[in-house]
Amino acid sequence: MATYTATNHFPPPKSASMFFSDARTCKEWLKSIPMTNIAQAQQGILDSLRMMNRSNEFIPLERLTSMELLRETVAYLLGEQRTRFVGKTIPLAATEYTAWNVSRSLVAEMEEGYRRCWVDVCNSDEHMGAHAALIIQRTIRYLGLQMLLAGFIYRRFDTSLWMRLHSQWMEAEHRNLCDARVKDSVGSIDGNSSVAQAYTAVVLGQLANIHELSARQIDFVDAVMKRFGQKVSIVRETAANAQGLTLGIDLLANTGASFSASATPAEHVRFIDMTDISRSIRRRIKKLNDGEDPASMDLPGDWKPIDARDQLLRLHLLWCEGRPPRGAITVPHEKDAILSFGIGETHFLLSGDLFGQPDVKREMSRQETNDIAMFGKVSEATIRAKYADFNYGTETWGMIDESRGAFRLLRPANSPRGVAIGKLVGMKIGKDSAFYLGVIREIVEEPENNIVVTVSMLPGKPEPAAVRSGDLRTRGSLTYVQGFRLPPMEALKIPETLIVPSGLAQRGRGIDVFYQGHGTPKQVTLYDFVERGMDFDRVTIF
Repeated sequence: MATYTATNHFPPPKSASMFFSDARTCKEWLKSIPMTNIAQAQQGILDSLRMMNRSNEFIPLERLTSMELLRETVAYLLGEQRTRFVGKTIPLAATEYTAWNVSRSLVAEMEEGYRRCWVDVCNSDEHMGAHAALIIQRTIRYLGLQMLLAGFIYRRFDTSLWMRLHSQWMEAEHRNLCDARVKDSVGSIDGNSSVAQAYTAVVLGQLANIHELSARQIDFVDAVMKRFGQKVSIVRETAANAQGLTLGIDLLANTGASFSASATPAEHVRFIDMTDISRSIRRRIKKLNDGEDPASMDLPGDWKPIDARDQLLRLHLLWCEGRPPRGAITVPHEKDAILSFGIGETHFLLSGDLFGQPDVKREMSRQETNDIAMFGKVSEATIRAKYADFNYGTETWGMIDESRGAFRLLRPANSPRGVAIGKLVGMKIGKDSAFYLGVIREIVEEPENNIVVTVSMLPGKPEPAAVRSGDLRTRGSLTYVQGFRLPPMEALKIPETLIVPSGLAQRGRGIDVFYQGHGTPKQVTLYDFVERGMDFDRVTIF
């Protein structure tokens, strides 16, 4: 079995002094770090790790103990710092990217630190052999964290991380350490873990396609893996699912797990048996359908039953069934798509005018009155000035391809618009077509800062509407806000739906709707949520 050899890239100057020299001085040094400035504390830990990882002066057990001490602090700092870049629109601002890059470097140095500890195991240190499983488990955790950090900002990570991950698994198999229990107060719920749990968490985490998920949804996936990861088994024989597919891993490839209809066992191939976790997920989906509280089923308690159910359905498809391949891809004749962003801007473009309260007659401004007195109409300059205050506009994005109502678009390099999973957009293909509504489903930041976005279109031609909560007990304001109606499509068995701002209404409660061109508002009742986006809810009504 090949072993890892330590390298000494970028050594510190000879005159540089260590932050600490053993576990005792490491513990004392950590107490001296002021935690009031998270960024400064994180940089200090990063600097100390770089020096320790490139030093040959540490006694092996002291190095490992110091790494364990640093691990607790690093976990705290990463949790505090993640708000700087997680859940932000893409691309990140310069300060947000700096925060992300420091976190990424810190996690990479943690991996390097545990690899230095592994060198001591391989050198047959008498004290280190007993900690071999812990060191492999920690190394796997930090490889997974590097992938996760890239996923948080929708960047592709270096595929060599996969080979490093698989080599750790092979090392654990070789030493019969896969199922050995190790303490893990950072990455598990009950304070215990194993190499197998850490490895499957990384593999299935990436199989969940985090480039399609918001930060909150990524956290849901992580929570499911922590709670139910022990139900997953890695085996050498094929374990086909109900669809006749097997989920396999090639340990000699720079890739993760994938489904196949024709996989065959081999020395370098492992299969993931999802039977137990599939049964567990399906049982919870049934209970969530009945309205049971997610917290009672060891799921994140801050999720509503319907939303938790949708996430579990998605995970079961990706983990246990195998998502059907993407439909036929075509390159459209039109090379460009015109986009608007958000409910307000898209409502303006569809309605052709600024939004106003439907039951209030708008008074003309002094400039409009002067224009009418002088020219008999409002001048174009006045109209442009009025619209300019709202900064409404569109952008032209390049079309890459389309399939089944979804379009892959290339964001212009000079675009000031940020993108986020679940954000509502207006979109038309070509200059002469109509605007339709779409939702950003995937984001991938390619090399050279090219951002590719997948937009799926919502069915039906949208109609501008004014909406407000019809429930006097929960309504915070009497004013209407922008919304849309999507008409029913009976041939496709798609009911009428409304697009309203997030949080405006609740299931079983009323919504006041005023359609453009109609004289009076009407009240409808929210029947169910079809989709909860980043800035909108799509609901069925009666």
